[in-house]
Amino acid sequence: MRISTIGVVAVLATLAVPALAQNNFRILREFHQPQAPNVERADITIVQCQRNQYYIYRYYRSRGPNYRAIAPGYWGNAIGGRDHHTFDSAVRAACNW
Repeated sequence: MRISTIGVVAVLATLAVPALAQNNFRILREFHQPQAPNVERADITIVQCQRNQYYIYRYYRSRGPNYRAIAPGYWGNAIGGRDHHTFDSAVRAACNW
């Protein structure tokens, strides 16, 4: 019996890198934040990772990353100090914080 080298590598990579597994999160609530003085227009999704809740903001920007992960109590600071290009990337940053 011949075993495929690619198959073995794929199985080993899956077992050796659990950090790349899918995030386990739940969406609790979604709402819209209208634009106002000093407030950017955004859609906000509250997600729960394990026992913690995080806010994922989706800004209506024409350029640059549109998603930001925020931990309650740290409203002025993006988790990881940066914004993200995808919802999944922002959730991953929040769940791994």
